[in-house]
Amino acid sequence: MKMRFAVIIFGVAFLLQGTVLNLFSINGATPNLVLCLVIIFSFLYEDSNGLTLGVVFGLLIDTCMSQYVGVSAFCYLIVSLIVINLRETINKENLASVIIVSVGSTLIFNFIYFIIYACFGSTYSLLYWLKLQPIYIIYNSAVVFILYLIFIKKVVKYRNDRYLIWKKY
Repeated sequence: MKMRFAVIIFGVAFLLQGTVLNLFSINGATPNLVLCLVIIFSFLYEDSNGLTLGVVFGLLIDTCMSQYVGVSAFCYLIVSLIVINLRETINKENLASVIIVSVGSTLIFNFIYFIIYACFGSTYSLLYWLKLQPIYIIYNSAVVFILYLIFIKKVVKYRNDRYLIWKKY
Protein backbone atom coordinates (compact mmCIF):
# COMPACT_ATOMS: atom_id res chain seq x y z
CA MET A 1 0.00 0.00 0.00
CA LYS A 2 1.22 3.47 -0.76
CA MET A 3 2.48 5.51 2.14
CA ARG A 4 0.07 8.41 1.67
CA PHE A 5 -2.99 6.13 1.91
CA ALA A 6 -1.51 4.43 4.96
CA VAL A 7 -0.90 7.81 6.64
CA ILE A 8 -4.51 8.82 5.99
CA ILE A 9 -5.80 5.53 7.44
CA PHE A 10 -3.58 5.84 10.52
CA GLY A 11 -4.62 9.50 10.93
CA VAL A 12 -8.30 8.61 10.86
CA ALA A 13 -7.66 5.80 13.36
CA PHE A 14 -5.79 8.21 15.63
CA LEU A 15 -8.66 10.71 15.56
CA LEU A 16 -11.29 8.05 16.17
CA GLN A 17 -9.30 6.46 18.97
CA GLY A 18 -8.94 9.72 20.84
CA THR A 19 -12.51 10.94 20.42
CA VAL A 20 -15.36 8.66 19.32
CA LEU A 21 -14.22 5.31 20.72
CA ASN A 22 -14.41 6.55 24.29
CA LEU A 23 -18.18 6.35 23.93
CA PHE A 24 -17.93 2.57 23.47
CA SER A 25 -15.71 1.78 26.44
CA ILE A 26 -16.38 -1.16 28.74
CA ASN A 27 -14.79 -0.69 32.17
CA GLY A 28 -12.52 1.94 30.62
CA ALA A 29 -11.27 -0.38 27.83
CA THR A 30 -11.56 0.67 24.21
CA PRO A 31 -10.15 -0.89 21.05
CA ASN A 32 -6.68 0.28 20.11
CA LEU A 33 -7.14 1.12 16.42
CA VAL A 34 -3.53 2.08 15.85
CA LEU A 35 -2.38 -1.25 17.29
CA CYS A 36 -4.84 -3.08 15.04
CA LEU A 37 -3.52 -1.21 12.00
CA VAL A 38 0.08 -1.94 13.00
CA ILE A 39 -0.80 -5.63 13.21
CA ILE A 40 -2.59 -5.67 9.84
CA PHE A 41 0.00 -3.60 7.98
CA SER A 42 2.92 -5.54 9.43
CA PHE A 43 1.27 -8.89 8.75
CA LEU A 44 -0.14 -8.38 5.26
CA TYR A 45 2.23 -5.98 3.52
CA GLU A 46 5.91 -6.57 2.79
CA ASP A 47 6.90 -2.90 3.15
CA SER A 48 7.65 -1.27 6.49
CA ASN A 49 4.65 1.06 6.65
CA GLY A 50 3.26 -0.67 9.74
CA LEU A 51 6.52 -0.31 11.61
CA THR A 52 7.20 3.29 10.58
CA LEU A 53 3.69 4.60 11.06
CA GLY A 54 3.31 2.68 14.32
CA VAL A 55 6.30 4.49 15.79
CA VAL A 56 5.24 7.90 14.41
CA PHE A 57 1.65 7.63 15.57
CA GLY A 58 2.80 6.08 18.84
CA LEU A 59 4.79 9.23 19.53
CA LEU A 60 1.78 11.32 18.52
CA ILE A 61 -0.51 9.34 20.84
CA ASP A 62 1.98 9.70 23.69
CA THR A 63 2.30 13.42 23.08
CA CYS A 64 -1.45 14.00 23.02
CA MET A 65 -2.89 11.44 25.41
CA SER A 66 -0.24 9.99 27.68
CA GLN A 67 1.85 10.90 30.67
CA TYR A 68 5.19 9.71 29.23
CA VAL A 69 6.41 10.16 25.66
CA GLY A 70 7.76 7.14 23.83
CA VAL A 71 6.07 4.26 25.63
CA SER A 72 3.42 3.57 22.99
CA ALA A 73 5.92 4.07 20.18
CA PHE A 74 8.27 1.53 21.75
CA CYS A 75 5.43 -0.95 22.25
CA TYR A 76 4.25 -0.54 18.64
CA LEU A 77 7.83 -1.06 17.47
CA ILE A 78 8.20 -4.30 19.43
CA VAL A 79 4.82 -5.63 18.27
CA SER A 80 5.55 -4.74 14.66
CA LEU A 81 8.94 -6.46 14.73
CA ILE A 82 7.40 -9.60 16.22
CA VAL A 83 4.59 -9.66 13.64
CA ILE A 84 7.05 -9.11 10.79
CA ASN A 85 9.08 -12.09 12.00
CA LEU A 86 5.92 -14.20 12.32
CA ARG A 87 4.56 -13.42 8.87
CA GLU A 88 7.29 -15.51 7.25
CA THR A 89 6.07 -18.68 8.98
CA ILE A 90 2.32 -18.07 9.23
CA ASN A 91 -0.14 -18.25 6.35
CA LYS A 92 -1.53 -14.79 5.57
CA GLU A 93 -4.73 -16.14 4.06
CA ASN A 94 -5.79 -18.10 7.13
CA LEU A 95 -8.15 -16.12 9.34
CA ALA A 96 -7.32 -18.13 12.46
CA SER A 97 -3.65 -17.21 12.20
CA VAL A 98 -4.52 -13.52 12.02
CA ILE A 99 -6.71 -13.79 15.11
CA ILE A 100 -3.94 -15.64 16.99
CA VAL A 101 -1.43 -12.95 15.99
CA SER A 102 -3.93 -10.30 17.09
CA VAL A 103 -4.44 -11.87 20.52
CA GLY A 104 -0.70 -12.33 21.05
CA SER A 105 0.10 -8.81 19.87
CA THR A 106 -2.53 -7.29 22.13
CA LEU A 107 -1.16 -9.15 25.13
CA ILE A 108 2.45 -8.24 24.29
CA PHE A 109 1.59 -4.57 23.74
CA ASN A 110 -0.40 -4.27 26.95
CA PHE A 111 2.15 -6.23 29.00
CA ILE A 112 5.09 -4.10 27.86
CA TYR A 113 3.01 -0.95 28.38
CA PHE A 114 2.08 -2.11 31.90
CA ILE A 115 5.68 -3.03 32.80
CA ILE A 116 7.05 0.33 31.65
CA TYR A 117 4.37 2.26 33.52
CA ALA A 118 4.92 0.08 36.62
CA CYS A 119 8.61 1.01 36.52
CA PHE A 120 7.62 4.68 36.49
CA GLY A 121 5.35 4.19 39.53
CA SER A 122 1.89 3.57 38.12
CA THR A 123 -0.90 2.99 40.63
CA TYR A 124 -2.59 0.21 38.63
CA SER A 125 -2.17 -3.28 40.00
CA LEU A 126 -1.48 -6.45 38.06
CA LEU A 127 -4.92 -7.82 38.93
CA TYR A 128 -6.62 -4.76 37.45
CA TRP A 129 -4.52 -5.17 34.30
CA LEU A 130 -5.40 -8.86 34.05
CA LYS A 131 -9.09 -8.10 34.55
CA LEU A 132 -9.12 -5.81 31.49
CA GLN A 133 -7.22 -8.13 29.13
CA PRO A 134 -10.22 -10.19 27.93
CA ILE A 135 -12.03 -6.98 26.96
CA TYR A 136 -8.98 -5.65 25.08
CA ILE A 137 -8.51 -9.00 23.34
CA ILE A 138 -12.14 -9.19 22.21
CA TYR A 139 -12.20 -5.57 21.04
CA ASN A 140 -8.90 -5.70 19.18
CA SER A 141 -9.60 -9.11 17.64
CA ALA A 142 -12.95 -7.89 16.32
CA VAL A 143 -11.34 -4.80 14.79
CA VAL A 144 -8.47 -6.84 13.31
CA PHE A 145 -11.02 -9.29 11.86
CA ILE A 146 -12.89 -6.45 10.13
CA LEU A 147 -9.67 -4.82 8.90
CA TYR A 148 -8.39 -8.18 7.66
CA LEU A 149 -11.54 -8.71 5.59
CA ILE A 150 -11.11 -5.25 4.07
CA PHE A 151 -7.37 -5.34 3.37
CA ILE A 152 -6.88 -8.97 2.32
CA LYS A 153 -8.68 -8.21 -0.95
CA LYS A 154 -6.00 -5.68 -1.79
CA VAL A 155 -3.08 -7.96 -0.89
CA VAL A 156 -3.88 -11.39 -2.30
CA LYS A 157 -4.30 -11.39 -6.02
CA TYR A 158 -5.79 -14.54 -7.37
CA ARG A 159 -4.28 -15.32 -10.72
CA ASN A 160 -6.38 -16.43 -13.62
CA ASP A 161 -5.28 -19.84 -14.71
CA ARG A 162 -5.73 -19.86 -18.45
CA TYR A 163 -4.29 -23.33 -18.80
CA LEU A 164 -7.11 -25.02 -16.98
CA ILE A 165 -7.75 -28.43 -18.46
CA TRP A 166 -11.34 -29.47 -18.62
CA LYS A 167 -11.79 -33.17 -18.41
CA LYS A 168 -14.85 -34.86 -19.76
CA TYR A 169 -15.91 -37.94 -17.94
